[in-house]
Amino acid sequence: MRKKDILGNEWLSKRFVFSSSMRKLNGEYEGYSALIRFLPGSGELIRNFGGKTLRLAGEGYKWLVYQPTDENWALTALYGPNGELIQFYFDISRENFLDENGIPCRDDIFLDLVISPDGEALTKDMDELREALDKREITAGDYERALKTHDAIIGGKWNNTELLKEFCEELLKDYV
Repeated sequence: MRKKDILGNEWLSKRFVFSSSMRKLNGEYEGYSALIRFLPGSGELIRNFGGKTLRLAGEGYKWLVYQPTDENWALTALYGPNGELIQFYFDISRENFLDENGIPCRDDIFLDLVISPDGEALTKDMDELREALDKREITAGDYERALKTHDAIIGGKWNNTELLKEFCEELLKDYV
């Protein structure tokens, strides 16, 4: 399990040149959002998802992160240099919390869910979640909560690409 902060400091700074800013959200979608902009000199991040090779980060790319207060996940919408949506990425977490500096963080619990702009869903790292349970890095309760959270996303309102697109477009307005 890894602690991740909403601004990407724990791993982005090792490979990329970026700037980030954060906002607190209230109301129906209480939590935090952040926009990470990849600047000149950034490396590239290329991954294979469902047989497709995608460039996920590099100069001009943006990641919009939403971390709700009372949920066990965080959403990242990845955009290319021309503003094109690449994918939605859900990090399942043990817990979302504020660190000692007031920065929103989460304990990433290995399991992830990727939703393409056309609605195709791909579960990632189920093997890592199972391995973490077998090695006692997580509890049986953590394992079950991760699966339940995953299933709630798949079976709920967040597995709706139109809602996701509208939600993220609305959040992006705060950063223009």
